[in-house]
Amino acid sequence: MAEKNRNRRRPTAGTAAWVVVLAIIGLACARAQAAPLVFNEDAYRQLVDASSAQTIAPGTRITPQNWTRYKNFMPIWLQGAFNGNSALHLGSGPEYAIVVGPTVHYPMPGRWQQDAEKYGNQATLMRQPTGGYVMKGWVAGPPFPNPHGPTAAVQILYNAWAPFRPFILHSASHGLLVDRFGNRTAQDTDNTFYMLSHLSEPGMPINMPYANGFFYVSRFMVVAPEQSKYTTELSMQPDDPTRLPELYVFLPSLRRSLRLSSAARCAPILGTDSVNDDNAWNPNNFKVTLLGEKKLLMAIEDPAKAHEPGSYVGFTGSTPGSFPGWPTPEATRWQVRPFYVLHLQWLPQLGPYCFAHRIFYVDKETWMPPFTENWDNENKLWKGLWEIYAPINFRGQQTIMLDGYAGAHQIDWENGHISASYAAAPTTDDDVPADFKDAQTMTTPGGLSRILK
Repeated sequence: MAEKNRNRRRPTAGTAAWVVVLAIIGLACARAQAAPLVFNEDAYRQLVDASSAQTIAPGTRITPQNWTRYKNFMPIWLQGAFNGNSALHLGSGPEYAIVVGPTVHYPMPGRWQQDAEKYGNQATLMRQPTGGYVMKGWVAGPPFPNPHGPTAAVQILYNAWAPFRPFILHSASHGLLVDRFGNRTAQDTDNTFYMLSHLSEPGMPINMPYANGFFYVSRFMVVAPEQSKYTTELSMQPDDPTRLPELYVFLPSLRRSLRLSSAARCAPILGTDSVNDDNAWNPNNFKVTLLGEKKLLMAIEDPAKAHEPGSYVGFTGSTPGSFPGWPTPEATRWQVRPFYVLHLQWLPQLGPYCFAHRIFYVDKETWMPPFTENWDNENKLWKGLWEIYAPINFRGQQTIMLDGYAGAHQIDWENGHISASYAAAPTTDDDVPADFKDAQTMTTPGGLSRILK
């Protein structure tokens, strides 16, 4: 027996070290595979009502140690980031703290408000055989400035589909694609957004003569990495909600553009975690329920710091952190703002769809949805979109607008992926670079042929 014990291999220092490493990896995997959030309508109803006297005092610092005290002011995805049940979670470092500031009023441009008063009673809703609703009669401004009645939820959804946009908005985006193992791939894009119809711009027509039945067109061109440079996606949103958006991609290797299937609603955009239905979608394809008017936290960036890499976790330093792209407290103040919370469910008559539930959090003042949640067909939280804004000067007025985000995050909660980016300060209308001012050409598939010229 003694001889057997002498021959038994003793653990070496190297072996012990590997045991520790494997234990750490096991803990990391356990975190990544922890029980996901499961959809529950009651969780939304428990959020603080907009009519409540409850609030969070400016100066409050929310951390992973005290977050449960304020959880009912948080969208469900933010609660998930705090509870640590995902590979993407908020760490204990000071960079992940939420510092609450005062709630600030961001008025919409004056012409848009005037159009709301002038045309606000002209839009109507028509019920379809599928159960969805089609909007008719929208001219300019928010289609339904005062949502009410049994279709209030649908009216709010159409307002979120058609928030204020300037004629042209341009920005350069610096992005990171981060997988569950923390591997970072840089991807920079050049982004231009065009509003062709229903304009609320002084001195301009409501509908451009070359709109051709489209009201909104977005153009995303990859500028880095080099092997993907000039790959460009063009997304065209028809004015008619029943028409599918049109999608085109320019492939520099082929030196031509291809039309993509408009039915590929859940296909990723340019290799990111964003899907086509995040950008161009049809409101009439969903049953819509209003889950309430709530007070929720929303991040607003300091305009002086919003467009710097150091204002977001993971863009500087050697690691991406546990939540890449998280806005640091040095550059961010969170505000308690009133929101509509909408529950979207795909109409079964339209066939299969990738998401069983979509949640839109719609800011009541701007009609923008700064965050959305997409739940899979097993009712688990899957995808999310989070856009962070900084006030910008538009025609002499400080405001925030949908495509003028300072940071954008497309999140895959199930797989621990995130596509995080921060943007250079956006420019609008006459101030956009000269190459993007020819809206008549740049908003058509034919305009993609100019990319390599």
